[in-house]
Amino acid sequence: MKIVKNKSGFSLIEILLAISIFAVFTVGITYLSLDTLGNDAKVVLNNEALQYAQEGLEVTRNIRDRNFLLLTNGDHGLSFANNVWSFGLAPEAVDNFYERRITVSDVYRDINGNIAAEGTIDADTKRIDSAVAWSQNGIIPRSITLTEYVTNWRGDDWIVTTCPEFIGGTFNNTENVNLDPPPVGNCGIILKNIQQASAFFTSANLGKHAEDVDVDGNYAYTATDDMHGGFTVVNVTNPSVPIITITKDIGGKGTTIKKDGNYAYIGYGSSIAIYNVSTPSSPSLLGTINLGATPNQIEIKGNYLYAATSAVASGLKIYDITSKTTPVLKKTINIGDAIHSVRIQGNYAYIGSYNDNTGFKIIDISNPLTASVVGSLNVGEEVHSMAINGSIAYLSTENSNIKVADISSPTNPTVMSTVATSAMSTDLAVSGNYLYATINSVHSGLSAFNISNPYSPYFIYSLDVGGKATSVYPYGNYIYITTDTANKGLVIIGTTVSGNSLIGDYTSDVLDTGSANVTYNFIEWVHQEVTGGSLKFKIRTADTVVHLSTATWVGSDGTSSTYYQSSRTPIVLHSGRTGDRYFQYKAFFESNGVSSPVLDSVRINYTP
Repeated sequence: MKIVKNKSGFSLIEILLAISIFAVFTVGITYLSLDTLGNDAKVVLNNEALQYAQEGLEVTRNIRDRNFLLLTNGDHGLSFANNVWSFGLAPEAVDNFYERRITVSDVYRDINGNIAAEGTIDADTKRIDSAVAWSQNGIIPRSITLTEYVTNWRGDDWIVTTCPEFIGGTFNNTENVNLDPPPVGNCGIILKNIQQASAFFTSANLGKHAEDVDVDGNYAYTATDDMHGGFTVVNVTNPSVPIITITKDIGGKGTTIKKDGNYAYIGYGSSIAIYNVSTPSSPSLLGTINLGATPNQIEIKGNYLYAATSAVASGLKIYDITSKTTPVLKKTINIGDAIHSVRIQGNYAYIGSYNDNTGFKIIDISNPLTASVVGSLNVGEEVHSMAINGSIAYLSTENSNIKVADISSPTNPTVMSTVATSAMSTDLAVSGNYLYATINSVHSGLSAFNISNPYSPYFIYSLDVGGKATSVYPYGNYIYITTDTANKGLVIIGTTVSGNSLIGDYTSDVLDTGSANVTYNFIEWVHQEVTGGSLKFKIRTADTVVHLSTATWVGSDGTSSTYYQSSRTPIVLHSGRTGDRYFQYKAFFESNGVSSPVLDSVRINYTP
């Protein structure tokens, strides 16, 4: 084949080949240029997105610096108005191209204080995720996220949590209470515990005044001051409505009574009548004991009866009552004086006598037949009545005192303390943490004492029971009292009511921030809630301590009509305040009548 060449000497094939090579090169250069332009645009968008994400973090720090509490959990957009940045709705449109979302979330720390996925929440640290999203070429989704942890570093704290810190404040129906550490000396505040007489009060008209009462089951057994009705049985199945079941003529006025099993032993004249009361509505006389002296008090242990009598030469008599019809005298103990009262606990009988020097004696009755005095105590006056409670004996004396004696060593009893009564006490009884004393006084017949510290009783209240009280017997949720008033011979009251006051408050000491231009950030507290109770706060500020004392207490909206009711709430100051340097808070407590909220600690965060 003949190759045709042009004038320049190149063949047609060579020219076509050159054109093809040039075309390929030109297309490559074009595509390379277009790709470079695309990459440049992508870098620009990435850089812009990065800057907007960085701006989100910077704005969040700005909001943090203004008030850390503004960093609320959740997704936020950003808003700028009146030269102030704030959170808005998310996502936020930026340049009509990007979407920005600021996510605030809680931070947790492990036992070593390191940030962890779970553990103890760190209320002064937040995690901030600043995310910016866009669509590449309107199709491909792109995003970038920057993460940072921010802390509440600008504020100072006034924290009140220990006893010395709380004690500087003012308590109104509130009191300090020790709490478990940390910190050392940790304290809290609660409403004061109140103890008062129950509102329950009823009485039975026995027709005569009564001297003594014993209660068992649904019946109260009384010794009454009636020549022909010395023994009365009262049905107290419903204590609100006591009903006289029967009155028996025992041959004289009843002086003392003791119920034991199916039997009632009633002292009268110089004798003791023994009744079978297995059917309380029809008691039957089984036998009598002639003591030869007035029976002042009776105790039963096993098959033996112990009678405290007014006989000087034979004050305590011990009878074998195995046979109720024919009791047998087994032992007479002469202590050199008459005996007011006898109480038995364990292997010992405790005696209160007419003797001014050795008014209290302890008798070993482990063997009733060889019973003997093993210990005595000079309380300086007669012992009229007693209540024995474990290793403590409460002794009522003729000079209107109650002596507290330690009887842990029966051979060496000792007086630990003395508490005064308004008049001479005629009988004593212990129920729970309370000692009840019948008082020989018309308008304050019963006194109650707290014995939660058994060696240091303290007076709680007196109660008018309608006359002078003669004996007291706690049973279940009620206290049974006999009086010298005929139409109220038997009085029934509820046991002492114990619980927290309904309302009270605590005013803090004064915080001096040292700055006239202080900014108060938030109030935070830790407390133990109770159902039906509440704890809330008010605050006040002023330029001087003097002005602070008369400043207006305000709540969460800066007015006196509201309270701070949620912990970690931003502080809003009163518009009419004189200044800000000095600060106080006031905690308002409300209980459910039984339990009180417990304020553990208070924190005021501020920037001087």
